[in-house]
Amino acid sequence: MTKTKIAIIARLSLWAILCLPLSACGNPTEEDPVRPRVRADFRYNGSGAIQAKVFVEGTDGNSVSAAVVMVRDARNVVTQLDYVPSSLAYTGLLEEPDAYSVYTVEVATVLSDSIIALEVPYSKPSGVPNVTVFQDSGGNSVLNGQALVSSGGVQIGWADGGGGATYRVTIRTALKTVYAVSTKARTVTVPANAIPAGSYVLEIVAQNTYGDLYFRSAPYYSASSLRAPLVSCNVN
Repeated sequence: MTKTKIAIIARLSLWAILCLPLSACGNPTEEDPVRPRVRADFRYNGSGAIQAKVFVEGTDGNSVSAAVVMVRDARNVVTQLDYVPSSLAYTGLLEEPDAYSVYTVEVATVLSDSIIALEVPYSKPSGVPNVTVFQDSGGNSVLNGQALVSSGGVQIGWADGGGGATYRVTIRTALKTVYAVSTKARTVTVPANAIPAGSYVLEIVAQNTYGDLYFRSAPYYSASSLRAPLVSCNVN
């Protein structure tokens, strides 16, 4: 056997050894493609409609801008959302339902062999949380035009916003908030001396929410709210 033949055999043997871990040096098996991540954010826009945003994120973490995104409501009405580069989302306005409803988001993209669907529950509070009680421990009532004395605490109550509503109660000036709380009850008692002397407005908002604002426990978030008329007050 000549030196040339020995060298060729040695090279072939080395190539075979190197190729064993790579399944004989054939094309590597392609993994099943991972579908894009879809997240939806539906929020009441304050004028009778829902501001819908749908985020479509590719496997590389970047926004997908060439998908077709549709939203189907309970009446089978379909709305196509347009991609807005500034928000990196597909956006559009939807008609707000009168009662609990579920919207279906449908995303078509070349990055997925099938339509990606996501259901988003939504409902608005059934009633405005109008203030019914706003008085101090001595019985002085803002609703009767009286100033409050905060040294004994202040009681606030409001009308029912409907089952499942969460209420956000805020006492503030134009520049700062002096008291704020979120509750599912329809009454709160502000602790003694929590409100300094001065002039304020009381704001109560009823809100229905579903999903997760940060998209950690759910790939959607929806929120609708009704705001009661502001109530002005003076505290001594």
